[in-house]
Amino acid sequence: MRPIQISEPSKSHSDEVVFGIDLGTTNSLIAVVNQAGNLEIFKDEWGRELLPSVISYENNILKTGYDVSSNAIYSIKRLMGKSVKDLSKEDINFEIDNESEKVIRVKCAKEKYLTPVEISAEILKALCEKVKKSTGMEVRKAVITVPAYFDNSARNATKYAAKLAGIEALRLVNEPTAAALSYSIEKNNNSGIYAVYDLGGGTFDISILKLHRGVFQVLAVGGDTKLGGDDFDHLLSFIVLDKYREKVSLNKESTIHLNVIPVSNAGISNVRTVKEYLSEDTVGTFKFNINGELFECEITRAEFEQAINPLVNKTISIVTRTMSDIDLNIDDIKGIILVGGATRIPLVRSSLVKLFGNKVLNDVDPDKAVAIGAAMQARDLTSSSKDRNILLDVLPLSLGIETMGGIVEKIIPRNTPLPVSETKEFTTYVDGQTAMKIHVCQGEREMIEDNKSLAQFELKGIPSLPAGSARVEIEFTVSVDGILTVTAREKTTGIEQTVEINSSFGLSEADIQGMVNQSINNFDEDMKTRSLAEAKINGSKLVHLVESYNDLSTNQKLKPILQNAKNALQGNDLGKINNAIAELENSSLELCELTNR
Repeated sequence: MRPIQISEPSKSHSDEVVFGIDLGTTNSLIAVVNQAGNLEIFKDEWGRELLPSVISYENNILKTGYDVSSNAIYSIKRLMGKSVKDLSKEDINFEIDNESEKVIRVKCAKEKYLTPVEISAEILKALCEKVKKSTGMEVRKAVITVPAYFDNSARNATKYAAKLAGIEALRLVNEPTAAALSYSIEKNNNSGIYAVYDLGGGTFDISILKLHRGVFQVLAVGGDTKLGGDDFDHLLSFIVLDKYREKVSLNKESTIHLNVIPVSNAGISNVRTVKEYLSEDTVGTFKFNINGELFECEITRAEFEQAINPLVNKTISIVTRTMSDIDLNIDDIKGIILVGGATRIPLVRSSLVKLFGNKVLNDVDPDKAVAIGAAMQARDLTSSSKDRNILLDVLPLSLGIETMGGIVEKIIPRNTPLPVSETKEFTTYVDGQTAMKIHVCQGEREMIEDNKSLAQFELKGIPSLPAGSARVEIEFTVSVDGILTVTAREKTTGIEQTVEINSSFGLSEADIQGMVNQSINNFDEDMKTRSLAEAKINGSKLVHLVESYNDLSTNQKLKPILQNAKNALQGNDLGKINNAIAELENSSLELCELTNR
């Protein structure tokens, strides 16, 4: 293994302002820690800190944030790093360019299509404009936060978006790590293990962090990309509709034309207002516009909590499962950090208190925690202070390469702290092999077909040697931003090939969690498949060796044993293959010993 350079960006321009940006799925913020050490979250001319992460085109004019029209493009962050083939029906909330085979292009106007990277860039530009209007400063450099689940491709896509917006992304920081920084727990020397419970509008994430001597290390991550505050809003709208049906004597099968409470920005905003009210009060009376008429009803917090209780319980189950994955119990957790507006819901907080007791920390605004942490990390990157923080995030999925038989050899396992560099040595499979195909993949399964392909390249110029003689060193290096570089090097000649995985396609949070779950659920079957493939490879090598050795291949006693091994290798019975190969190996060794006497 090589030593890793983890020094921060040059401090030679310490007078240059570096901003912290929370590029969120629902809302985005930009903040800075100024030279006086004071934190500032930038507001627009109406005093609003949050910028809705949405854009729209109206009369060919781009609008962002609060100014968008009804045909707004929202939650684009979920598509970062994805290709067209990665999309599921649940992902397609907008019209997609059907002529594009790979890159996702979202229809924003009649003849206007933008990629998720371009849309994210426009949101970043709007944040920069907010800073310029209020202070006159240009945003040139920033620390940008990303979900802990973001894979290599999604992280690259975020960097591209920043570049399009004219921003140099000095560091991509995982959102839960940034949230932990916002609590300044490291300043109080509160070393220990913390859980970051992040319940946003569209997703839920749980991250387990370890703090020791100013170093944050992510131990594990979990979550559900289909569970968030928006789902609570929808359940609340169902409560209203049930009350409406009861009043006008409609059965549950009756169709209601919703004017204000459909799944739309305007409808969700109204229902969200009710949710926010019930987070402060136990009962309220509200008016809604349904079927073109005003409808008034009373809604209690108890009704709302009864509706959302299964979803809240689901988040708690994910928390406990993530802890058990790394053998932690409740006593090991020193504090629970809350992130996301939905954590203001009393049932969410009471459920966490029930599980963790008085360890729940809520003295930082959950909507601002990530942006605050990003700004603090931006300050640390340009500070010469010895009290600067070091952030160690982890790899969300294992990285490896395909070997003979479609078997995956993992080089860096998931949850490895970043940055990291690992090297493994491989050899040729056939005599005279002068090139080797390197197929890089990401995932937890044992066979290449069940994992995500990241890149393929070929190392040429390998000396023509007998099989197993050449030595090829494969080095994987993952930066602090989670960007992968792969180097293949033939040791005798020194020739090498290096590729940085810059694919603009990748895995969503749901894909990553699904792959982890599949590896657990299919563990026994995967190991059987791998064992079968390995047995066939080793058996084929032995058969080839015996056939190439004249004294053995012509031996009449060995011929039927050799043929039996060949027949066994044509099937998929692992027991028969192992028995046949063992018999061939023992018999050939006996003959070799007799020949050599």
